[in-house]
Amino acid sequence: MTTIEQKRAAQEFVKRWKAMPCVEEEHSRSFWIELLEDVLGLPNATHFLEFERKVKGRKIDVFYEDMGILVEMKGRGISLDKASERSKKAGEETPYQQAKWYADNLPFSIRPRWIVTCNFDEFRIYDQEKENQEDYVSLALDELPAQLHLLAFFANKGNSRIERERQLSVKAGELVGKLYSQLSRQYRNIETDEHEQRSLNVLIVRLVFLLYAEDSGLLHEKDALLNYLKRFPADQMRQAVIDLFRVLDTPDAERDPYLPEYLSAFPYVNGGLFGADGIVVPQFTDQIRLDLLLEASQSFDWSGISPTIFGAAFESTLNPDTRRSGGMHYTSIENIHKVIDPLFLDDLKAELAEIEGEKVEKNRKMKLRRFQKKLSGINILDPACGSGNFLTESYLSLRKLENRVIESLQGEQIGMGFDEESLIEVSISQFYGIEINDFAVSVAKTALWIAEEQMMEATQEILLQPFDFLPLKSNGNIREGNALRMDWNDVLPAEKCSYICGNPPFYGASMCSAEQKQEIVDLFGKIKLSNSLDYVSGWYYKAAEMMSEEPSIGAAFVSTNSITQGEQAYPIWHTLASRFGIMIDFAWRTFIWDSEAADRAHVHCVIIGFSVGGTRWGRKVIYDASGDGVDASNISPYLIDAPDVVVQSRTRPICAGVPVMKNGSKPTDGGWYLFTPEEKDDFIVREPRSARLFRRWVGSTEFINGKERWCLYLGNLQWGDIADMPCVVERVENVRRVRLGEGPNSQGKMASKKPPAPTQKSAQTPMRFFCDNVQVDPYLIIPNVSSQRRFYVPIGFMPPDVIASNLVATAEHAEPWHFGVLTSQVHNAWMRIVAGRLKSDYRYTPGLVYNTFPWPDPSIGQRAKIEVCAKAVLGAREAHAGKSLAELYDPDKMPADLLAAHKALDAAVEAAYGVDFGGDEEKIVAHLFKLYAEKTAGERRD
Repeated sequence: MTTIEQKRAAQEFVKRWKAMPCVEEEHSRSFWIELLEDVLGLPNATHFLEFERKVKGRKIDVFYEDMGILVEMKGRGISLDKASERSKKAGEETPYQQAKWYADNLPFSIRPRWIVTCNFDEFRIYDQEKENQEDYVSLALDELPAQLHLLAFFANKGNSRIERERQLSVKAGELVGKLYSQLSRQYRNIETDEHEQRSLNVLIVRLVFLLYAEDSGLLHEKDALLNYLKRFPADQMRQAVIDLFRVLDTPDAERDPYLPEYLSAFPYVNGGLFGADGIVVPQFTDQIRLDLLLEASQSFDWSGISPTIFGAAFESTLNPDTRRSGGMHYTSIENIHKVIDPLFLDDLKAELAEIEGEKVEKNRKMKLRRFQKKLSGINILDPACGSGNFLTESYLSLRKLENRVIESLQGEQIGMGFDEESLIEVSISQFYGIEINDFAVSVAKTALWIAEEQMMEATQEILLQPFDFLPLKSNGNIREGNALRMDWNDVLPAEKCSYICGNPPFYGASMCSAEQKQEIVDLFGKIKLSNSLDYVSGWYYKAAEMMSEEPSIGAAFVSTNSITQGEQAYPIWHTLASRFGIMIDFAWRTFIWDSEAADRAHVHCVIIGFSVGGTRWGRKVIYDASGDGVDASNISPYLIDAPDVVVQSRTRPICAGVPVMKNGSKPTDGGWYLFTPEEKDDFIVREPRSARLFRRWVGSTEFINGKERWCLYLGNLQWGDIADMPCVVERVENVRRVRLGEGPNSQGKMASKKPPAPTQKSAQTPMRFFCDNVQVDPYLIIPNVSSQRRFYVPIGFMPPDVIASNLVATAEHAEPWHFGVLTSQVHNAWMRIVAGRLKSDYRYTPGLVYNTFPWPDPSIGQRAKIEVCAKAVLGAREAHAGKSLAELYDPDKMPADLLAAHKALDAAVEAAYGVDFGGDEEKIVAHLFKLYAEKTAGERRD
């Protein structure tokens, strides 16, 4: 939001809330949600604000853990200086004293910096980092528009613990990348020797764990690794590292009793991390030694990294080519929560909050213990786990809930005489993964170990009781392998699995290797388009297969949005529904995917949560890109509230009596028959008799942007007709050679591979277009690709002397009323749902969009009305003849008369369907899908 927008929103906020009665219990939640979302511009406030967070039997009104903010609310008219009795033990406390008690009794790691007391008319802001913590800044509600900057700390990323962890973790990844690069150059055959490649990966993982361990207090002294390694010059560091690894892998009782103390002091680590697996450790250089000791160890604190983010940054040390070949992208914490929150975390948080509100202490404690057991019984599988981002964040989230349980149970003998194994029930052994890259497997295991240590540290803060983290517990639940060739039951049996989640590789069908395409075909079978599906579809299939064995499993994946668009939607979702009964429970519509990796991914993604029968959750929710969720009666594969109808491309329209539509002409000429105006004029100067052979050429770009282009059209001419035109003959010969793959295109480039057989065969008739769809009558033209920004795809009529390219669709014998229906909101709404995409732009195809479209059956009067309105649209365009269609249909610049003409046309077309939705696109689409289902009922589906 801009400053002006915030100020206006603040004025509206003040006006609204001054008129409210403002009782603490009834209005606090909506007051803060509106303030943060509508005024401060923080989307999805309910996802990060906690209301009535329980602390030792008392409740925090509002807690913003990530930003370190705690709010104590009072009702309107209650003084913020007034002390009231909270309990007989506590006595009387002012609102600030109450808030301070909450803050002091939270675990140290999440204690807030800011305390805010508020009675709806005044905010008092206390900064706990000031020398006098009771000093405050006062802000009256009336002053909010002018003094909004006083609440800026709510949105300041510099206050965010997650943001600080992110920056620290990315920096850690950069350090690892530097060491990785330096050490790789010390191996002799790293490019060809798989054992050396694995050795480098294992070496880096071990060093990273030790760097983290020394800063987290897991070793015998502060800077333990630094103090050990600095004893040795560079030429002795190789052996020093080998010796250290051996000691870390040996229990104390089995160690050489004559080891020097600087080695024997290191604890036994176990867990398989330092196993005697014969890895190759190369020689260290002076520079590597310096960077490891000074930059990575002494100058950097690893204890504050986020294992979730760090895993991604760590994995980004892989060679970029390796990363791309695996289709790997790395997930931000925010995006992970878009998956796991609706999948399981939101419900668990709500359940815990309800338990914490139980007034009968005996019942509350019993329910808390039961809830903790429930947490320990949740098993999660990420079948494309990469560096373990989803697993580590899911583990951290469950452990944070468990820590709240432990916190609530304090004083009930808990923590007295118990070790961590009997006290902490949530374990990393509940988290399972499959990953094809061995390095990523090692990173994922290490990230989970780090996450486990951090959460154990948080539990220690609650109980003030030390735990022994070492030796590590074995972590064999992350398996290396090809998830699409494995039985997932071998990793986690279906009957033990609770949830499946992750972000499988972002590989579109065109990017898949032959082997990857075959993996998809082997799963889906010989259905139509099975070799043209995105790679991620294989994970949906495998998950559905597992869920059919155990219907209680819930699943959610991040995916390329193309699986919910265009021709892929039918083979994927029809197959999953018909074979396994899969239905969608929640979904995030298309949003831009950003990652934490060094080469950040920018991909258009969706998130889809699904289950067998669609009954895993009690409600269905669709989220838009901003995070706003709307309840739906049903979520279709197009991620709209509509029946589970999936449109299949067809060769003829489902409605009779409408024009036939097909794509325009495809020359397959290497550009030799196409000309700019200047090129055409120059050619005619050299070959005057060719002037009669030129015709206007129009594709999507030319039509929408008003650009002039020409083609040399020879049609049914014979060789004898052009024999005395050498420049034309030369062009024909160039086309023949291009089609055979023996000559360059008009830009001088040769084909990278041999043309397909049909193209080579067409070299026998080089004067003809490869696909000739030249019209003899006026025709309607629709661009194949149009910007998603446009509300209406520009379409229009063309005279027959203009040749349409294969980048537009054409329909002969179209009447104005046909134009009216196709340019209306109704048809555009249908197109927006069923069409494919080119990046984010609409991709209009006759088979999928036009032939599947349910036309209205208008009366004579309704048809006449549509025709009048259609002509008004064309007339409004003519009134702005100097502007291109791109300019006319720019949503920010559309002329008022053209927009008014379209709105009148929209209403006339709705009336022809017998409805009056007033432009409500969701209702329009739902109605069209109902008509589509009726018109295709009883048809055989492939």
